[in-house]
Amino acid sequence: MSAGSSDSRGGNTGSDAASSEADTASDGGERFLDVLRELKSEGCNLLVVGDAPRQLFTAASAGLLGGADERRYRLLAVTDASPQSVVERLPDPEEMPGEFAETTEIVNHASPPRSVVSADDAADYPSELSPLGDVSERRVVDPQLAGLQAELAESMAAFNRHAGGLRPAQLRVCVDSLGALFEHYDEDVVRRCLQVVTGYVSDYRAMGHYVLAEPFGSERVQHLADTFDAVVEIRAVDSAKRNHDAEERWHVSSRDLTTEWFPL
Repeated sequence: MSAGSSDSRGGNTGSDAASSEADTASDGGERFLDVLRELKSEGCNLLVVGDAPRQLFTAASAGLLGGADERRYRLLAVTDASPQSVVERLPDPEEMPGEFAETTEIVNHASPPRSVVSADDAADYPSELSPLGDVSERRVVDPQLAGLQAELAESMAAFNRHAGGLRPAQLRVCVDSLGALFEHYDEDVVRRCLQVVTGYVSDYRAMGHYVLAEPFGSERVQHLADTFDAVVEIRAVDSAKRNHDAEERWHVSSRDLTTEWFPL
């Protein structure tokens, strides 16, 4: 489920992009495509990890949030993402179906509190790039993450009502990033929050992804992996040697499947 390119907002649609790229895998390519189709049809929760530059996580997130080819609803829970990275992962509002303000919502759990939709709060952020002025930003100050859980649950329910019932994978949810939550809360608190949020994502057959900028082999990633349907690992590569600057591979433990590396 490729993340698309970092220099195009809103990337590819996810499994559509992976369909061509996964064919390059020497082992298990068809199995992987079958798994992708199943995840998209049933909804899924994905942990996105890696020892990689921050912009590659933005690129991966853009692809998983989907492009402007069809009407989707997007819910971003922001803990430490920059305003520019939020814009870069969303489609051009002039190209997407539906009103931007009706299909996109940001739940802001940044610490210390700061806006991600107001250029006035980010002096180095060019306001002419931002379509976010029309997007709802709900700020949460939350001692035990119950408020974040409630805001995300309420937003998913509101999108479901607005859509008259969400289709599988029509709702895309992003939490960026888990690292900031682990810095401010006990691990048990974060894990309980994830259990609740991933449960709601599954209920709506949505596609949720959760950014954790740590190596796949780290203790934290390994402890969290079973909470998710798959772990998407990303890495930077030498573009002069490979004709691309980033790659991804998927780990689906329930299928005993790890893909080859393929372009992000």
